[in-house]
Amino acid sequence: MHIIELTKDYAPLYRELRLQGLQENPTSFGASFEEESELPLSNFEEKILHPHRITFGAFESDELLSILTLEKSNFKKMSHISTLSGMYVHKAFRGQGISKPIMASAIMRAKELKCEQIHLSVNIENKIAKELYTSFGFEIIGMEKEIIKMTNGKYIDEYRMALYFDEWHEV
Repeated sequence: MHIIELTKDYAPLYRELRLQGLQENPTSFGASFEEESELPLSNFEEKILHPHRITFGAFESDELLSILTLEKSNFKKMSHISTLSGMYVHKAFRGQGISKPIMASAIMRAKELKCEQIHLSVNIENKIAKELYTSFGFEIIGMEKEIIKMTNGKYIDEYRMALYFDEWHEV
């Protein structure tokens, strides 16, 4: 397996895996499958090319197994902070340790970008993701109640988590 920073050429694979994630795990994302499946490929190219974002892909041969986006704040007073979002591992490859190397790659890239902390949000019911983030040194810094409202009216609460590099340990 190898981890790369996706380029525009990977937009079709990124779109396919992103839509799979939105469809299979709708409570884990703020966006919906219905919304994003109608977007043109150019929208996914723009996401990849955004100047403040880096989207990582974990590959085995030519197959995209996992995606994760790191976004550095473009505000000068917040340029020491980056955010992780959109973490998804293809369902056929879960439980094989793919999430750790892609997380480590994003964290190391944030350090290279002179970030001092990384923030993320996770559904409070997603224990596996929370354990992954905790294993990298992320800590819960708050909870956002009813941050996502599903089409059926159900609300989803999320933990806000942060990693402070002075406390980071490589897994």
